[in-house]
Amino acid sequence: MKAKITSLCLFILTAISIVSCKKDDESVKARIIGKWNVNKVEVTGYTGTEAATKNGTFGVTGDYMDFKANNDDQVELRLTNPLTSQSTTNIGTYIGTQDGFNMVFAVDGSSYCTINTLTETKLTFTAKIDKTNVVKVYTLSR
Repeated sequence: MKAKITSLCLFILTAISIVSCKKDDESVKARIIGKWNVNKVEVTGYTGTEAATKNGTFGVTGDYMDFKANNDDQVELRLTNPLTSQSTTNIGTYIGTQDGFNMVFAVDGSSYCTINTLTETKLTFTAKIDKTNVVKVYTLSR
């Protein structure tokens, strides 16, 4: 009898382990991983001398945002300023949250991002830069 109970317990534990191990394809992080084309980034909230060059709509053909699947959770952003035609590439980090994600770039600091749209081919999110009134609305596609 004791052997049967032990066997039954082992069977149940094995079954639970198999059923509970499923691929993480529903989390925000799993759904945003990969390279996205930047359609536009609408920036508001800069004041003073920065307002003229940092507020506005940015993004041209070839700009991208790449959420990497590496252990460092890196995100790479390439943007072109339409006023100067200069491209910059910044590498930061990101972490998924319940309903969005957070990004950190050396240039801007921490951004708290809320997803507006997330499908296989479209990602739109609003990023609020910590301790500022700067808001960036990203429209990306694959």
